[in-house]
Amino acid sequence: MPFIDHEASGSRYHSTRINLRWSDFDQFQHVNNAAYLEFSQDARIDFVRDVLTEMDISVPAFIVRWASVDYRKPLSSSDTQVLIESFMYEIGEKSFKMRQYIRNGQHRIVAVVDTVNVAVDILSGKSRPWTDSDREVINMFMIPVEDDREEDSLAVQARKDTEFETGI
Repeated sequence: MPFIDHEASGSRYHSTRINLRWSDFDQFQHVNNAAYLEFSQDARIDFVRDVLTEMDISVPAFIVRWASVDYRKPLSSSDTQVLIESFMYEIGEKSFKMRQYIRNGQHRIVAVVDTVNVAVDILSGKSRPWTDSDREVINMFMIPVEDDREEDSLAVQARKDTEFETGI
């Protein structure tokens, strides 16, 4: 099952694997920076599809309004796939923030993608407020972004991974 319980929050997150393609690599045999946004998009599509098919829950329509990628480590040609863990961490009147951890084969975080996603009315194409049922679905995957000072937080683990690999 692509949904994994997050015990600390009583919520869950989505996990999906994506195979790396030859076209993802640049001339130096590292994954091109733009490919990370494609991985993020593919994982969001899998997330929505899995909520619809495995949980049989309607997903509110949304679009990405803003995206940011924190590149932590390079992926190289020895990597064959990435694991992407996706969850929401903040909800507003018409938007939510999603975080996605992209991990390599050693389960180390190689990138963190944050997006702001806006609710849209399919017919008009305009933004709209979340309904109560939309909020209910979003809250099923709401995990607060941990304080960096917490020793067991995902953010601290990501920082330790970076320090281990790069010495930063």
